[in-house]
Amino acid sequence: MGCATASKLFQRLRSLHQLALAHLVYPGATHTRFDHSLGAFHVAGGLAKAIVQSDTEKRLVRLAALLHDVGHGPFSHVTEPILQKHSSPAVLVGRQESKIHEFISAKIILENAELREHLSDRERQNIVGLLDGSFGHSYLHEIVSGPVDADKQDYLLRDSYFTGVKYGIYDQERLKNTLRVYEDNDDLVLAISIDGLHALEQFVLAKYYMTTQVYRHRIRLVTDNMIERAITLGIEEDKIGWLKALYSYDGTDGFVQEYLQWNDERLMNEVLHQKGSQVKDLFDRLHERRLFKCIFDADQNDFPDPSTRSFVFAGSKDFYKPLEVQIAKQFGFDPRHVIAYGVTFNSAIKTESQIPVLHKTKTTLFDDESAFFKSVDQKIREQHFHIYAPVEYKGDEKQKKKKLREFKEAILKFIQTLANPQQALPLA
Repeated sequence: MGCATASKLFQRLRSLHQLALAHLVYPGATHTRFDHSLGAFHVAGGLAKAIVQSDTEKRLVRLAALLHDVGHGPFSHVTEPILQKHSSPAVLVGRQESKIHEFISAKIILENAELREHLSDRERQNIVGLLDGSFGHSYLHEIVSGPVDADKQDYLLRDSYFTGVKYGIYDQERLKNTLRVYEDNDDLVLAISIDGLHALEQFVLAKYYMTTQVYRHRIRLVTDNMIERAITLGIEEDKIGWLKALYSYDGTDGFVQEYLQWNDERLMNEVLHQKGSQVKDLFDRLHERRLFKCIFDADQNDFPDPSTRSFVFAGSKDFYKPLEVQIAKQFGFDPRHVIAYGVTFNSAIKTESQIPVLHKTKTTLFDDESAFFKSVDQKIREQHFHIYAPVEYKGDEKQKKKKLREFKEAILKFIQTLANPQQALPLA
């Protein structure tokens, strides 16, 4: 495995930040996908040692954890929607439920020349199968990609440490020692002993707090959205050929070879040299930390009318663009610099609810056993709708609050008009 970590492919992960531009909020958050992949490898090894019987499967679990992130591109998850949007529809058929970096990872693992020197064809096929769930029993997949997988067990502790917060701390050793393999029909799945219930609750709370306080920190949301908007403008308005090519996965070896040459720093440097471009304008702001601000933050309670609430939170995002244009016109912004964004935490803990909990004489589900899970799950399902724009507040805090009220009143009316065009409300 040392040969795999020494490869150019794996060393590239040193140049991909784990949390994109979160270091603009948490200065210590400069750790990388390389660090995390080694950590996931270590955690997976501990889990495999505890519950996997076959030495061959133990090795596959460790290798799958080590290689699970090799398909990430610059800024990792932040730019994944762009990759999804501009990639060839033919390569996405049947893969809509997967994140696109996962099947780029699979292609790399199967075909990368360096990996082929150190891992057999069968090993690489089985690693991909273990990552996508098609190899072996389910618990093997769940160790590297499941509700309590090695990936999450590492990044919660690691991200907490490097951001300097305590939200992600949980008893990893206790959690590991109370995980079990449980026979479910003809399959074997990952379960937890009733003795580990509190360790699992602690893990779920760590995931919840890190999601709400770090991964969805208000400044992190702004920087993520600015990156996505900047690259989108670079492709669609600036017509930068190499940028579009970078985010247009077509399933070819040529794409992958070029893709692996890019990292966060190279992308940042290249776009900062695109004089007169939209993408440079926004990346200049990011580079100099002249960030957009959230001028509108609404939750479900701000939309008492059920049809409007459904329009905002459960319908299509097609209204985002006309809303951005209306806001820009009303307040004098460049419409390309007004960003509508729906914030939801639905995915933060929902997968843990169905983990089997093993008693001496019965088996239940975590959802039924945990005293607090339902209340946390309810809280985490709250949705918010944000608008970001390049506003600069003048005056004291009182003036800022007055301006925010002005934004909110106008934007609520715009949304009501878009949701119910037959009942258009004039602006005061």
